[in-house]
Amino acid sequence: MNVLILSSQFGMGHQMAAKAIGEEIKKQNEDARVTELDLLTYCYPRVSRYIFKLFHMLVEHCYGIYNMVYKLSGKMKVDIKPSGITVYKKLQKLMDEYEPDMIVCTLPLCAKSIASYIEKTGCRIPLVTCITDISIHPEWITPQTDAYLAPTNEVKESLVERGTAPENVFVTGIPVRQQFLENTGKQRDKVTKVLIMGGGLGIIPNLDELIDMLHHTPGVSATIITGKNQKAYETWYGKYEDIEVLGYTENMSDHVKEADLVITKAGGITLFELIHCEVPLFVIHPFLEQEVNNARYAQEHGIARVIWDKTTDFTGVLKEFLSDDRQWQEMKKNMRRVKREIMECSVEDAMRTVAERMAA
Repeated sequence: MNVLILSSQFGMGHQMAAKAIGEEIKKQNEDARVTELDLLTYCYPRVSRYIFKLFHMLVEHCYGIYNMVYKLSGKMKVDIKPSGITVYKKLQKLMDEYEPDMIVCTLPLCAKSIASYIEKTGCRIPLVTCITDISIHPEWITPQTDAYLAPTNEVKESLVERGTAPENVFVTGIPVRQQFLENTGKQRDKVTKVLIMGGGLGIIPNLDELIDMLHHTPGVSATIITGKNQKAYETWYGKYEDIEVLGYTENMSDHVKEADLVITKAGGITLFELIHCEVPLFVIHPFLEQEVNNARYAQEHGIARVIWDKTTDFTGVLKEFLSDDRQWQEMKKNMRRVKREIMECSVEDAMRTVAERMAA
C-alpha cells in the first residue's frame, strides 16, 4: 500500500502525529510505501516559511487574537477551501508524483485541501483525517473524509452528533511515536525527578522562580529540555549543579519515562505521549484555546494538576504536590485507565478497514 501523510508546520503536534502514523504503518507492513509531506511547503515553497513565522509570532505574542478567531470560526460556518486553477494543478502534480492508495491528513488545512480536490475531480482515493485536538472544531470535518481517527470517545460522539456515521470514526487516541509506546514500569524513587519541556520554554511563565524552587527543594532533581531555543540553553546551562539542561534531543521518550512529573504545555501530542508513558503532568496557565481544552480534559480525568488562576502561587502548589505520594499514585492509576479508554482501535486496523471498504 502506498500511503501519503500530509501535515504542515503549524505546531509540532501535527507533524509528530504524522510521523507516528508512518511508524505504525511501517511496523505492521514493512512493504508499505509511506511518504510524510508538508503540504504547504510543497505547494508554496517560496512563501511558506514566512507564513509559518507569522503563525508562530501570532501564537506566541498575539494569542488573544488567535483564540478569538478560533472561537468565532467554531461558531460560524467557515469553509476554507483552496481555490484557483494553480492550486488544483499543484494538487494534481502531487497525485501524479506520489500515486497514493490512501491519504492521511493530520492538519485541517490539509484535509480541506484534499477534500476539495476530491470534490472537484471525483477521484476515489480514500481520505483519512487524524484529529489532533481533544475538542472537535468544524474545521476538521469534511463530507469527503472516509474515516476519522479520533483521540477520545467524546470526540467521536461529537462527530456523530454533527452527522458523521459512527462506523467511520475510529477511537485511536492521538497517535504517538513508537518510542513512547513501551512503558518502563518505573517506580517512584527516593529522588523525585521533574522534567520541564515544551515550546522552547517560552510558554512556561516565571521560569526563574520555578527552577529556583526546584533547586532548593530537597529530594527533587530536575531536567530542562530547551529544544532548539539556544538562548534558553545558554541561560540555564551550568547555572545549578543539580539541574540538568539539554538542548534538542531525539530520545525524548527516555527522559519522559525517567520522570515522575512533567511540567509542560498541554499540547495534544504531548498529552498522549505522557498518557502512554503513564507520567502525570503539571500545567501552568494554559492560554491557547486548544491547549485550554486539553488541560481541562486532563484535569477532569485526573491525570494532571492545572494552575488556572494567574494569582495562584504555583510554586507552592507544585511543592505540595511533589510531596504527596498518594496523589501521585492516584494519577498513575488514572493514566492507566485513560490509556485503555483511548485505544479502542489501532491506527493500522482503522486504515485497513477503510481500504477494504473502498475495495469492496
